Amino acid sequence: MHNINGVSGMRRREYIYKLLVVKKRAVTLQKLSEELETPMPRLLQTLKSLESDGLVEVFYGQEKAAIMVKAKTLNDYIET
Repeated sequence: MHNINGVSGMRRREYIYKLLVVKKRAVTLQKLSEELETPMPRLLQTLKSLESDGLVEVFYGQEKAAIMVKAKTLNDYIET
């Protein structure tokens, strides 16, 4: 578990992005919230900020309309 409460905005954004890059696949907002010990609304606000910068993708999963999130990397922008 990682507690990011009390960490400044920019450092929190960097930490969340790096954590998602390491995971290499989409995770649910609920699981990420539990892992970071951060309330979902606050985490979603940070993720939406990262999404507007093009660093993460926030989308709805197949089951029960779960909110999913994954980091975007250079591979997502390279045309094959």
